[in-house]
Amino acid sequence: MVVLAVSITTRKGKPLLSRQFRDITKDRVMELLSNFQTLVANSSKQHTFVEDEHVRYVYKPFDDYYIILLTNLHSNIIQDMNTLNTFVQTVDSTLKGLSEEDIFHSAFDILNSFDEIITMGYKENLSLTQIKTFLAMESHEERIQEIIERNKEFEAAEERKRRAKEISRKEQARKLGIPDTQEFTGIHGGVMNKAYDSYYSHASSAAQQSYMHTQSNQGSQSAQNQGAAPQMMQQPTYGSGSREPLGGKGLQLNGPRRGGVERPAKSFERQSLPVQASLEPEEEKPTNNGILISVKETINAEISRDGAILGSELKGVLELRVNNPDLAHAKLCLGDDVNVKDKTYQFKTHPNVDKAGFLNNRMIGLKDPNKPFPSNDQSLGVLRWRKVKGADEHDLIPLEVSTWLSPSDESQGSMDVTFEYEVNSDYEGTIDELRFLIPVFTESVFIKDDSNEVNAKIEAIDESQGVIIKVDPISSGESGVFSITIEAAYEDALFPINIALKNSNALPLSKLNIASVISAVEETELPFDTISTLKSEQYVVV
Repeated sequence: MVVLAVSITTRKGKPLLSRQFRDITKDRVMELLSNFQTLVANSSKQHTFVEDEHVRYVYKPFDDYYIILLTNLHSNIIQDMNTLNTFVQTVDSTLKGLSEEDIFHSAFDILNSFDEIITMGYKENLSLTQIKTFLAMESHEERIQEIIERNKEFEAAEERKRRAKEISRKEQARKLGIPDTQEFTGIHGGVMNKAYDSYYSHASSAAQQSYMHTQSNQGSQSAQNQGAAPQMMQQPTYGSGSREPLGGKGLQLNGPRRGGVERPAKSFERQSLPVQASLEPEEEKPTNNGILISVKETINAEISRDGAILGSELKGVLELRVNNPDLAHAKLCLGDDVNVKDKTYQFKTHPNVDKAGFLNNRMIGLKDPNKPFPSNDQSLGVLRWRKVKGADEHDLIPLEVSTWLSPSDESQGSMDVTFEYEVNSDYEGTIDELRFLIPVFTESVFIKDDSNEVNAKIEAIDESQGVIIKVDPISSGESGVFSITIEAAYEDALFPINIALKNSNALPLSKLNIASVISAVEETELPFDTISTLKSEQYVVV
């Protein structure tokens, strides 16, 4: 059978839609549809098809309309009727109403469904369910665009909230009769007040009032000082025996404020990615008994939500600290299992280090053996290395993570997120510190007690970084699971999740170790200590 065209007309013969599947002009279709009205009016047969000398019209009444199938005279009438029924079912499922306006509004959907049923004039063997499935196929580009639009809407909503808080803060300051400190133009004071006000615009009402009261007292005191000693203000002196500058010690962002109000403990200052810098307290300088060798490695990784490894990178540095001049003429001998010619690693020695001795003898020493290393007890990087792994390669992955997400049954507009993680069995060591940073700022978050095997707890909630969750240390081969419920408009708003991990006594992932340290002058062994650390830099789940 060959289908020339399919059309929808009114009972009075007005064409509404038509789709041609063969090389046939619009004027010819209009002529054939005009002939159809004459043939139907003159027909006395109880059939749903009529013929003229050129084509056959297979039609079916549909409310106040006809759906007409134009075929050639040699077409199988049984197949034509079956095809017509498919067209009728498709139109019926597409239309929301039966007016001409509804037909025109759904015209593209109807025509697209016609194209699925007929290809080059021949019917496809499809059911109504399959046709709907094909018409509803998602476009990857469309999904990306929808995600972008949702992100823009979310950012706009957050910006509206921020501006509303700022307007509320200014209105409260106006009612209390306190001038807006953001109008200060002093180079140092203005910048400080802007930064301080920006913080307190998001603090609690109690903290805001305390801050405003303090600013009011400082403003009054400053005015009195200006009236009492104008000459001192014009010609300040800061020599020995001079007065302190007006205002005392000034604002201290990290210390307690007047009136006993301290900065809220939940504020977790963010610098920039990687988050490791903000999550770590300042490290104490390790004790040096003469020669201290530090092996410091950082790991970067990108992991998909289902746990697949997308890529990883290891960076390391070997640092030498000497505080005894008698030990400064030193050479570091690497272990026998260290392959310095391994092409997968990119080793790079300090410009003053003998590179030939490193490659041939696995020794790190100065080019001039008569010169000593600095003995000022400061760390000196003498060797660096880097290694990169691709997708599905677990060699450099100390911690494998996967996430499970579903809409929450307990809280509308929230997501249940389950974190499942495991220390790679090839990693020899314990992860001492482990945190998960979810980039959503919300107070509506809690850890589910029935799924918390690792003593997970919310360590901080910060507007800049989001929710920070800390879990217990975990050793090689062990695994952990915990679940949270968090307010989120959609799944993608929870990603990327940053993971901050640290191990202070780790066996280096590069297996780099120091076998001995010898004197470059006397060839005798020297005492030394070694420490090694591993921490994450950008360890993210995307």
